[in-house]
Amino acid sequence: MSRDWQLKNIYLYLVCFVTLMMIIFGLISFLQNVVNYFVPVRYANYLTLMDIEQEYLNSNREVPPLEELEAIRDSRNAQEEQLKKNDRIYTLRSLVGSLAVWLIPLPFYQYHWRKIRDGLFPEGEGRA
Repeated sequence: MSRDWQLKNIYLYLVCFVTLMMIIFGLISFLQNVVNYFVPVRYANYLTLMDIEQEYLNSNREVPPLEELEAIRDSRNAQEEQLKKNDRIYTLRSLVGSLAVWLIPLPFYQYHWRKIRDGLFPEGEGRA
């Protein structure tokens, strides 16, 4: 069997390939999460008193007094704010996860690539 196609070399090349793909996809995911963190996809939709009044009119229900409409509006707007905060926290967690997928394979890739390089160019011959 040729020196280039030994089982050890096949293993080293496969590990390098897999870790390189993990690094590339982790980097892509990391960059997407950075963009999502600073430019969120979810936009807040704050209700007005007229919006809530229109909901009651559309469903043929009696419109409550102004104080109750204000309480409903404030409650829904607070829920919307909480959803916005939750989305930001989720995006931050995804950012950290994609950073891990990007950084953890780096030492494995470097170690296996160094083994390949040492096998191709023993004792410093032909290295830059």
